[in-house]
Amino acid sequence: MSTGTARPAVELAPPASARPKLALALALISVPAVTIGWDVGAGLGWAGVAVAIAAIAVGLQARSRLQGGSGRVMASAAVVVASLAALSVIVFLIIGALD
Repeated sequence: MSTGTARPAVELAPPASARPKLALALALISVPAVTIGWDVGAGLGWAGVAVAIAAIAVGLQARSRLQGGSGRVMASAAVVVASLAALSVIVFLIIGALD
């Protein structure tokens, strides 16, 4: 004997929203934070890396939550820009070690 019901489940929590604009804004902030902050010192370059990692995380979440369209492209661009900003720190460290 089956004890299941024929009624559909009710979702009480609102769906998580995708934030591709926030991801792109964080990615664009991370570029000067890494480049200028690295020259200034006082750990500002590492703060830029933290912003870049946040942009990558938000961008990947937005990509997975969106089906398509300009928001998905914006989230992909944010991931690419933030990845380049974070990877530029490795280049700065290698160049600094060679000096």
